[in-house]
Amino acid sequence: MTSSEKMTTANTSADMKCIVVQQTFTGKRELKVTTTPKPPAPGDGEILIGVKACGINFNDVLVRYGLLEDSPRPSFIPGFECSGEVLDIGPNVTHVDQGDRVVVLTRFSAWAEQIVVKKDLVFKIPKEMSFREAAVLPVSYLTAYILLFEIGNIKSGQTLLFHSAGGGVGVALTQLSKLVPNLTLMATASSAKFDVLRAHIHYLFEHDMDYTEDIKKIAPEGIDLVLDCMAGDDCERGLALLKFNGKYVMYGTSSLLSWDVKNLFGITKGMTNWWQNDKVSCLRLFQDSKSIHGFNLVQLLSRGSNETRRYLGDIMHKVFILYKEGKIKPVVDSVFTFDEVNSAIGKLVERKNIGKVVIEPFLNSKTEKVKKKKSSATPGRQDSSSTSGPDDDDDDKDPEELRHNSSSSQ
Repeated sequence: MTSSEKMTTANTSADMKCIVVQQTFTGKRELKVTTTPKPPAPGDGEILIGVKACGINFNDVLVRYGLLEDSPRPSFIPGFECSGEVLDIGPNVTHVDQGDRVVVLTRFSAWAEQIVVKKDLVFKIPKEMSFREAAVLPVSYLTAYILLFEIGNIKSGQTLLFHSAGGGVGVALTQLSKLVPNLTLMATASSAKFDVLRAHIHYLFEHDMDYTEDIKKIAPEGIDLVLDCMAGDDCERGLALLKFNGKYVMYGTSSLLSWDVKNLFGITKGMTNWWQNDKVSCLRLFQDSKSIHGFNLVQLLSRGSNETRRYLGDIMHKVFILYKEGKIKPVVDSVFTFDEVNSAIGKLVERKNIGKVVIEPFLNSKTEKVKKKKSSATPGRQDSSSTSGPDDDDDDKDPEELRHNSSSSQ
């Protein structure tokens, strides 16, 4: 028996740890840690991966509460991105080999100890990149890159407004925007995050306040590019703030969870608010020469063709180059075990994270460290050209200690 056959036999002889979305008798959705048989040997064009770390995105929160369109029926394994090692490859897989360190972009099923995926969206990661950094990179940086450079076509001297500056995509937008000279950055965030974000964003506004008049004073002609992950009231505000020939792009709907998500009535209020946006007048768009776009990475994964996957692969390659050049650096806010997934999700729901939250099948606190940036920057416009965005420092605390400190503060 060859070593590959031994690996395959061992792989199918035991269960693996995973997280599932299940539905209770009352119809409520829950996240549960359980075991399931390990996947079979990879087939044609497939790769078997031993998962080391998984990223959590806001779409995972929507999946948790049954608010993401086209989600599978419970029970199923959620998760859109993970990193790990290649355990085995099927026929017609040539770009990776056993033992390679990789990152995976997938439509569900990432939150498991092992996963079998198609080869198209599996990428070898740079040797300098940790598993945790890799796990939080695909969704946030692909989204941010496409929003800024593919759809937004942002240029030097323009003005950018985006929301949730402390979130995963927000951090990626902040870092990638530094590639464009003389770009004015405006963003909204929770006021508790201002101290960290001020050094990297020119103008910060508290999201729960009506920021429209303040922005008009700073940019009387309007904003060139508005990137909206909130929808709801922010949609109308964003359109009103666009300058002549400006672009508005919706790429999320997190205002759905503006109220207590543990309360069904709260979710209903959030959905009602989201659907109460004014209708868009095509004639007015024509007269003002404004553009409205939508971008949904999850739908791109599910409906995309081979050409789409090649397109995403090309952008991922560009992102890796930017990482190796030191122009971007994924920010890990905190790390939890699979067993603590509800606490990890709760951190996103309560909007306490700066950067991405990671979950791991078995937390290994000795291999990598989680660090947090602190800033003593003063209010007002800051020169952000010398930094790449919210980043890590040299904090020597162990991730296990940080994780428990984070849990105790909630």
